[in-house]
Amino acid sequence: MKGLFIFFFLLHISLCAQKQGNIWYFGNSGAGLDFNDGCDPTVLTDGGTFAGFEGCATISDNLSGQLQFYTNSENVWNRNHQVIPNSDLIPSGSSITQVLIVRKPGSTSAYYIITCEVQGSSGEGLRFHGVDMNMNAGLGGMAFKDSSLFAAPVTEKITAVRHSNGVDLWLIAHQYNSTNYLCFLLNSSGIQTTPVISSIGKVHYNSLGFDAIGELKASPDGTRLAAVTMNKPNIELFGFNTSTGQISNLITLPENGGYSVSGNSSGIYGLSFSPNSKMLYVSKWIGAAPGIPTQIIQYNVSSNDSATINNTRVNVYSTMVKNLYSLQLAPNKKIYVAQNQASMYLGVIHYPDSSGLSCMYVDNGIYLNGSTSGWGLNNLMEYGNYCESPSIGMNETQKSAKLSIRPNPFSEYTDLHFDQAESNVKVILSDVRGRVLRSLDHISGTQLRIEKQDLVSGFYFLQVYRGKELIAMEKLIIE
Repeated sequence: MKGLFIFFFLLHISLCAQKQGNIWYFGNSGAGLDFNDGCDPTVLTDGGTFAGFEGCATISDNLSGQLQFYTNSENVWNRNHQVIPNSDLIPSGSSITQVLIVRKPGSTSAYYIITCEVQGSSGEGLRFHGVDMNMNAGLGGMAFKDSSLFAAPVTEKITAVRHSNGVDLWLIAHQYNSTNYLCFLLNSSGIQTTPVISSIGKVHYNSLGFDAIGELKASPDGTRLAAVTMNKPNIELFGFNTSTGQISNLITLPENGGYSVSGNSSGIYGLSFSPNSKMLYVSKWIGAAPGIPTQIIQYNVSSNDSATINNTRVNVYSTMVKNLYSLQLAPNKKIYVAQNQASMYLGVIHYPDSSGLSCMYVDNGIYLNGSTSGWGLNNLMEYGNYCESPSIGMNETQKSAKLSIRPNPFSEYTDLHFDQAESNVKVILSDVRGRVLRSLDHISGTQLRIEKQDLVSGFYFLQVYRGKELIAMEKLIIE
């Protein structure tokens, strides 16, 4: 009985202290985010010589949140931002959509890196590589590399789901030029190299390799998977059995428009489920199609009914001036959006559990202190463990710690009341598409009046910045 108690105590610790995703590194200029100090991330710029153009992954210690290492599929960097010896992995790996790091169940020091191949044609197949954190005086080293998990061509998609036993993992990939999803069990003995194969959905193939591109994501509760292919205009949603590794119940969401180099193409690239697993977000980039905007699209997938889900489609954001790529759910229950390399910002979906425009997407949501993102963010297994501050939907009562607005809703004017005297802050009013309608600089004092003037009835987003820091954000409603 004592042994059983210890087992469940350790299992409880394992499940409740999941801080593996608390630090991210991505982009080409050392960009990163650190979620260890409360729910609001600290921006990092100290990443190594890191060519994180596209797929990248970072792992932290699950108890302390301390950085362990990070990779772009080409090389591996330790916590001191030095390349780990003998860590050259996949040539041109920084152009692969997803790479994944997972800890071996039952171990505190053994990790696996799972890599794919470039556009289903570079010849590496699906591989796994071992990192032992006991090597190199605790900085980690390559225990082995280039072990073949599946030799036939695979797409650039890889994700993981917690097994129903709460300890083991499922590693999920997709065979190229095939309908086969490949699901590998990872337990305390290591990766079981014979996959559970589910032949479902469309063939991932086209002559230019674009159908290998696009993200594969799992819902935080593990019951759903979603996949996109950049070439063909479909989003595919599935049910997932966390006990058997089987994938079933295909629902197709016929998204179209966007990238058009090879004709009937979608430009769909990024995916993320909301924390409650009910909302699915998809990014679509401009590519070469004239007149078709970049978009972020939301579906409510809770009904598991194709017609119902398709009818919930909401265009959360559109723009013609930049591309939006990877979507990633963070420990603070927000979804971050990678932007094209000229942008020094990430977009942020602040309340992804909320339906429609109340999810509150902010395009210049977080400033990267001069660094930039590429196409990818930190590809994570969705652990379903978050920091303590709850995610509040915009359709609920919400008050900022630094700002109150009275009246709201309003018809002629409203007053902004700061809880302390501010000096030289900037107030931005934008519409639901992120377009800035008013920008008020050098605001000081404890109160500011906003008049309706030429604004039409509807709701708007108000942001207050102190320098580059976003210090308050609210929704305004004009009657």
